[in-house]
Parts: sequence; structure tokens; C-alpha cells
Amino acid sequence: MLRRDAILASGGVFVAGSVVGCLGQPTGSAADNEEPSDSEASEITDDATLEATLEVGDDSRTLFTTGDIARVGAVATRPQTGPSVPIELTAAGTESVTETAAAVDLDSSYEAATVTLTFDGERINQFGINAELAAEMAGGGWGGRFVLTFADTAAADAFRDRLLAES
Repeated sequence: MLRRDAILASGGVFVAGSVVGCLGQPTGSAADNEEPSDSEASEITDDATLEATLEVGDDSRTLFTTGDIARVGAVATRPQTGPSVPIELTAAGTESVTETAAAVDLDSSYEAATVTLTFDGERINQFGINAELAAEMAGGGWGGRFVLTFADTAAADAFRDRLLAES
């Protein structure tokens, strides 16, 4: 099993704008088309801890955790986004995100908001949210799918392998 330091050593730190599907990528982009299929997905390992938190000012709330992930797609490389891994949340995970977004009035506070991703206790990225996504999340219209992008294919593979249970 891959260790956290192996992921980080292989460039596992996400690049800026890593959650392509959450950043309002234009229609027809990789974010819109990369829905994880059942054939690409495996069971999420119990010992990997991915957590996304939403910070608005001094308020910090969990958006979702590893347990909220329904599917993890195959690593793909696109010219616009580079290596990426599509993720889809469960219905409960999606609801948790939209409820949290509504609770902090994300549609009006998005400029002060950041999302922080931690993996096995290490911060791997932090990024802002655009107005369109904030409105979708706070209004309950967000579908629970996003794409994590990586600096290179090895980092994407290491992340995916670490997140999924060994078969």
C-alpha cells in the first residue's frame, strides 16, 4: 500500500485550481464529461482520510470526507487540465456540501471563502470558489461531481491508488 510520503514525493500536491468541476469550467470541458463509471470505481479504503473544509472568515466547516465519496474514476489526461481523477460524492455527501454552503450564505460570501483539501492530515491544496459554483452549491443545484487535477500522472495515480482499497 502506498504511503502518504510516497504520494507527496511523487508530486501529489494539487495544482492551483485543482477542483476543475467545482470551479465552473465552461460547458463541454473535461469537468462536464468525466463522470466516474462503475467499471472505473472501486471501494474506498478505510484508512485513507480525505477531507474538504470550507472556510468563510473565522467559520470553518467540513464539506465532505472520504466516507462521502461514492466513486473514484480512472486517471485521465486532458490538454486543458492535465492529469486528473474524477470524484463523485454520495447523495448524502452532496447534500452535506449544499447544506453547508447554504448555512454560510456561500452565494453572497464566496469572495471570502476558501476550500481546503487535506489528505491523511496533510494540506494538499487550498483554493477559492467562483460565483457560479457558490450559487449552485448554496441553492442545492450542485450535482456532487468534480475533478481533482494533479501536477503529473504519477501523482494522480498515487493519489487514486491510495484512496482506493486494494482489490
